[in-house]
Amino acid sequence: MKKKELVDLVTGISLMLLAVVILLLPTFKFNDLGFILKMVFGFYSLVKITQFIFTIKYKDYESLYTCLISLGVLISLFLVNLTTKNMVLILLIWMGLMCLIKLKKADFYHDRKNKMWCLRLFILFTFLTTGLLTGINLYYESSVQTIIIGFFFLINGILDVIDPITVYLMELNK
Repeated sequence: MKKKELVDLVTGISLMLLAVVILLLPTFKFNDLGFILKMVFGFYSLVKITQFIFTIKYKDYESLYTCLISLGVLISLFLVNLTTKNMVLILLIWMGLMCLIKLKKADFYHDRKNKMWCLRLFILFTFLTTGLLTGINLYYESSVQTIIIGFFFLINGILDVIDPITVYLMELNK
């Protein structure tokens, strides 16, 4: 496995572990969604900038853009009154910007006539669907909100792991 795929895989797994921690929080009666979102986007920014630093020589700026967007969301979470409506709006704005990044990555593969663009479009539509469903369902009680956010970021982590595994399997097949 190449260094880039390994770093991408470790990043995706760490995001999935963060999601598992979020899913366990209601068990311990911790349901402060504002703090959870700040923790998630802070961790997300840190992981993505680390991923960019380790893979800078591959000139893949997807993780840098993701870090910048997550940092912007983190800052906005500190500046805005955290009502459920505002958190949903911030999450949907983040999701929309992330969709643009994922679409750019799919276009990158398509321009190079790599069949991975089909997989990237599938990842994009899955991310978009789960993000919209998450945004729609954040109006329940706080423990349900925490679980919904946990599942959203778990699915996002799984989608991040699909790409490096597929690239690795395609390399084995050649």
